[in-house]
Parts: sequence; structure tokens; C-alpha cells
Amino acid sequence: MAGNKIERGVTVKKNKRVVICTAQVPFVSGGAEIHVEALNRELLKRGFNSTIVRVPFKWYPKVEIMKHAFAWRLLDLSESNGMKIDLVIPTKFPSYGIKHENKVTWLIHQFRQIYDLYGTQYSDFTNDPEDIEIRDMIIRFDNRTLSESKKIFTNAQNTADRLKKYNGIQGQALYHPPQHVGNYYCGEYGKYVLSIGRLDSIKRVDVLINAMKYVKSDIKCLIGGIGPDKEKLEKMVNKNKLEHKVKFLGFVDDKDLINLYANCLAVYYAPFDEDYGYVTLEAFLSKKPVITTCDAGGVLEFVEDEVNGFVTEGNPKEIANKIDYLVDHESICMEFGHNGWKKASPISWDVVIDELTSTIR
Repeated sequence: MAGNKIERGVTVKKNKRVVICTAQVPFVSGGAEIHVEALNRELLKRGFNSTIVRVPFKWYPKVEIMKHAFAWRLLDLSESNGMKIDLVIPTKFPSYGIKHENKVTWLIHQFRQIYDLYGTQYSDFTNDPEDIEIRDMIIRFDNRTLSESKKIFTNAQNTADRLKKYNGIQGQALYHPPQHVGNYYCGEYGKYVLSIGRLDSIKRVDVLINAMKYVKSDIKCLIGGIGPDKEKLEKMVNKNKLEHKVKFLGFVDDKDLINLYANCLAVYYAPFDEDYGYVTLEAFLSKKPVITTCDAGGVLEFVEDEVNGFVTEGNPKEIANKIDYLVDHESICMEFGHNGWKKASPISWDVVIDELTSTIR
């Protein structure tokens, strides 16, 4: 194809105009935002003319949800400044509502409160008639707008499975590496277990804190991240007199994050039914084992019990036993860490970009 070249096995369609679409909750940043920024950066590196379009999103009161969803239907991204936009890549709800002749969705997640989280402690939706009406509207919106996609990729198999289960729509898992790929390294297997992520109930950091009550060895727990559950978790530590075992790090910058991974004994990461989760891959690229739970979702696409980590039932005493075991068996930490590295290291941006841009002509 004229104007194209092959570089690192990826077809580079120079100057093709690509718009990445995402919904942005003001002042909230996490894995989805990292995902979108990384995709834009990798497209630009390969010669695409790429940009991100963000539309604010508000999920409360619930009647606002569909207003924000329908806003995407009103946008025209067929061209910009008289020049054709060759591809749009929506990511999460409701950005895939955008209309375009060449829409390739890379689904991070849908509005989980009305799907897999419905009926759990993590959803505000009930069987109230108004909630049911809004839920039905969101499902209809998803069914129609996602089906308009030329291709649908998901960030993990867990996300694809949800899409198939609740909407009857097929998606293909397309894994991508974490943002600091190439910089992770393995230092020592130090005297702390690391937890990284947003301090939110669905991340279940409280289970790790409870586990530290039963840990017999002289090892600490370092918790990095900020979020709405910070005060609650701090009170839990104080109530159980665990100040000597548990330390909150707050926001962790990139350099410190890489060093924390490099020198921990192991990583605890047990969110409820996670979509993908960078933490697993960051741990494995640092050659560290991961302790998780049997209902952690996408984490289980990488963590194999007694191969590169431990998959537990989520019982604090069981998790404590696994931590103590790793303290006493550093050779197992090294073996698990190496196995994890072999699992994570082949994941490449080249494959991602080639798949997402395959419909550009």
C-alpha cells in the first residue's frame, strides 16, 4: 500500500487520522485513563495522526446516565477541518455510542453496575421500577451501538465473556502491556508485601489488612494508592493495632512504583471480578509472585495457582499462610516470579496496533 511501511512487524499507515473516544469523570484517573493515553502514544509512535476525544461523564443521579450516553450519538466525527477521520476507537461506556463508518471498539468495560455487579454490594441499582427502566435503556443502548462496530476487541477475556453473557455480542481479547513496560526489573525479595491500586471497596484491600492480623513472620504490608476508602482502611489498621505491620504510601510516582515492585517479596492483588488489571502484569514483569482470589476475574487469566502465585478463597487466614510460606521459601518466590515473567513478557503493543487499525483502507 502506497505510503505504508513495515516496522517491527506492524503495518504503519502514515498520517491516517485516528480518534480514540473515552468518557472522563472529572478529577478521576485510573487504569482506563492510562490505557487510553498509552494507546494514543503508541499510535503516534507508529506514524498515525492520533488524538483523544474525551466527553465528561456523570453517573449520578441515575437519570443523568442516559443523557451522557446520548451525547455521544449527537457527535459527528466523520471529518475534522475538512479532512476525513479514518478510524474511531471507542473504549468504555458510553463512548462506543459514537457513530462512524469505521468504528473499531476496544472495550475496557461497560457500565458494570447494571451487569455483573447488579445485585451485589458494589452496585447502587436495585429492583426499583425507575432503576429497572434505566438498566433496560442502558442494555438497549449497548446492544445497538456496540453492534455497529466493524470489529470488537476487549482488554481481557473476562470483559469479552461478560459482553457475550449479557449482550450476546462476541468480542476478541486483545491484551496490552502496562505503561512502564521495558523499565520493570527484579531487585531483591524484600520484607514487604505490596498492594497497589485505587483504595476502593471493590479492590478489597481490607482483606489484606485483615490477613496481616494472622501473619506470623516479620514482614510488612505496603499499600500504595488513593481513593474513597482511605479513611475507612486507616481506621481498620488502627482498630486492629496493625500500625507496625501496615503502611499507607498514598500516591506513588512512577519511579517509586517501579522500585517498589522490584524489591517486594510478593504482590497482593485481589479485586472483585476485575476487567484486566495492570498490577498483575507489573508484578510479573518485576518477577514477583501474585497472591489473588478465585473470583478476581481478569487476574486469573494470568495467575496460575502454585505456578506463578497463589489463588486463594479470599479467607484472610489463608492469605496470611501464603504470605508466611513465601517468607520461608524465597526460592519459590523466585520460581513463581520467573514463571510470571514468561507469561507476561510476550504481550506487545505491535500486535495491538496492527489489530486495531486493520480496517483502515
